[in-house]
Amino acid sequence: MKERSVAFYKRLIIFAALSIIIVIVGLLTFLVGGKLNLWEKKPVAERPETTVAATDEKKVTGSAIKEERVTVAAAISDNLSETERKVVYLTFDDGSSGNTSQILEILKENRIKATFFFNTSEKQTADSIIKETYDDGHAIGILTSSDYNYDTIYSSVDSYLEDFSKSYDRIYQITGQRPSILRFPGGSINAYDKDNYKALTEEVTKRGFVYFDWNVCADDGSGKASTEAMIKNGTKLPGRADKCIVLMHDNGNSNTCEALKEIIRFYRDSGYVFEKLTADVKPITFS
Repeated sequence: MKERSVAFYKRLIIFAALSIIIVIVGLLTFLVGGKLNLWEKKPVAERPETTVAATDEKKVTGSAIKEERVTVAAAISDNLSETERKVVYLTFDDGSSGNTSQILEILKENRIKATFFFNTSEKQTADSIIKETYDDGHAIGILTSSDYNYDTIYSSVDSYLEDFSKSYDRIYQITGQRPSILRFPGGSINAYDKDNYKALTEEVTKRGFVYFDWNVCADDGSGKASTEAMIKNGTKLPGRADKCIVLMHDNGNSNTCEALKEIIRFYRDSGYVFEKLTADVKPITFS
C-alpha cells in the first residue's frame, strides 16, 4: 500500500512539473512574439494593392512600347511617302481666257494648286486675273507678252530676252513676287528655236531661272479639241509616271473645264498628289 502511494505522488509531481513548463513556454512565446510584432494584424488590402500596382505598371510599360512602335512605323511610312509618292503638276498655258475664272474655281473646289503661264500682254490678260490667280496660291511663270510671233521671239537671244523681260516685269509689278520659273513658248525645243535653243536655255539658267517643259500633254492647243480627246491625252502616262507635268491650255475652248474635272479625278484616283511648280522642283525638259 505504501509503495502504491509513493508512485502516485511521483506521477503527480511529474504532471505538475510538465504543466508548469508548458505555461512558462506559452508565456515566453507570447512575450517574444509581441516584441517581434508577430501577432500584429496584417492589412488585408496590402497584397492586392501591390498586385494592382504591378499590373498597372505592366500596362503602362506595354502601352509605351506599343506607342513607340506605332511612332516608328509612322516615321517609316512618312519616309516612304516622301521618296516614293507620285506627283502631278497641272500647268495652263496661253491664258487668260473666258475659262480662267472657272478653272480657278474648279481648282479651289478640289483644293489644288496649279501653275499658270499667262500671256502677260495687257490686251490678253487683265491685272485682276493675274492677281486673283496669285492670291489663290497658284504659281505664275513667265511665258510671253507677245502675239505669239515665234519668228520674232526666237530670231535671236536678245529678241527672246526682250519679250521675257516684259512678262517678268508685269508679273512682278502685279504680284510683288519676282517670278523664278518659265516656259518657253512652244517648249524649250521647237521648230523656231532649233538653231539657238542651247544658247537660250543656257542664258535663262545663267540668270537663275528654271524652265519647265512637260511629259503629258492634253493636246488642246488648237482650241478645237473635244472633251474626250483632252481626257484621253491628258491621262496618257509616260513610261516613268511617278512625276507628271501636264500641259493644258487656257485658250477659251468650251470643253476645257469639263475635261479638267475628269483629268483631276483620274490622277487623284491613281494616287497622285497635286502640287505647283517652283524653282525647287527638278524640271522636266526636252533637252
